[in-house]
Amino acid sequence: MLDFKPPKPNLKAIRVANVIVPLANRLFSKGLTIDIDAESIDRIKSIHGNPTLIAPNHAASDDPTVVFLLSKQISQPFYYMAARETFDKGKLGGIRSYVMQRLGVYSVVRGTADRNAFRTTRQILVEGKWPLVIFGEGEISRQNDTVMRFERGITQLCFWAIDDMIKTEKFNPLYVLPMGIKYHYTRDMWHVIDNALTALERNILPDNARTPNERYQRLRRIGITVLKTLADEYQYKVESTSSLNEHIQGLKEQILSHAEKIMGIESDDDVLTRVRALKNIVDAEVYRDVEQMTEYERKIHEEQLRKFQQFYPDLERLINFIAIADGYVAEEHSPERYLEVIFRLEKEVFGAANRRGPRVATIRVSDPINLSERYETYKAKKKETVEQITTELETQVQNLVLL
Repeated sequence: MLDFKPPKPNLKAIRVANVIVPLANRLFSKGLTIDIDAESIDRIKSIHGNPTLIAPNHAASDDPTVVFLLSKQISQPFYYMAARETFDKGKLGGIRSYVMQRLGVYSVVRGTADRNAFRTTRQILVEGKWPLVIFGEGEISRQNDTVMRFERGITQLCFWAIDDMIKTEKFNPLYVLPMGIKYHYTRDMWHVIDNALTALERNILPDNARTPNERYQRLRRIGITVLKTLADEYQYKVESTSSLNEHIQGLKEQILSHAEKIMGIESDDDVLTRVRALKNIVDAEVYRDVEQMTEYERKIHEEQLRKFQQFYPDLERLINFIAIADGYVAEEHSPERYLEVIFRLEKEVFGAANRRGPRVATIRVSDPINLSERYETYKAKKKETVEQITTELETQVQNLVLL
């Protein structure tokens, strides 16, 4: 496993970041700002000084910046758990890692029993110095109004922390704080949307198919064209009697089965669970520490990586489209929904998508859940209690993003 990156919080570094981040937002994030109501701030402050896990949804890559801006606004530093690979991104990976750790960020290798990460999480929660932020969905959903199923591990880690409290005779309330983040554009985006649709049409539609339809019909026609192209690629039969949603789900299943066949995996779980499992297997292998391997172990590792290369594009495609469904934009013709779908289509067609803005991130917080009050129930029925509380947390966050 890659070397663990522990949190090394430094208040001076945090104060400097508090000045730099808003400036960086104007340069690189199209002027991203936050909006949080007084009631939500009161709920955060009501549990000040107690061990707290903040569990936001993960709609966009800017979510960590949004939470950092919140910590600046309320003058309360946070700890953050982040995927190990984010510490090495870009050409300045070493500097990036140094800065992240000084801001209270620590690493986890997803899909593994990352003992260092688990131990650090439990220590942070037991000590209760600062709240800890873990994004409940694990992956970026790229869905502004829909929350994907939360990972059960976040609740389990909290109960393990309570176990540790009891062993050290420090039984305190431990709170989980549901948080919803939702983005809104602050200016008219329809001309941007129309231009993006035109660029997609030029790339995937013949000239005689680019009729000047209504905006939603244009978006849907692009989506259907992409679906048909992928169906041919993955040998998925499109039945004329099936709905578009059935085709979308069927194609996801076909792509996933293709990846699982290469891996020699069989599963009857739902698509999201299976995608997460595959992603975790890949991450665990890709981010292993080769320096600690024997020559033979390194040979096997390289063979595994070559195998992963066969289906990694499939996995990225599934992650890109995992939350998509026909009718999402028809349900609400908002610029945000249009651009979410366009972002996915651009990722598929062009290999990359541009951030648009400016935006405001609305943050809402519901009543904290005191897990210490549920501990006896947890001891009697561990798996059921973890499942119940995680579902409750996920439901509350979903309600928050719909406000």
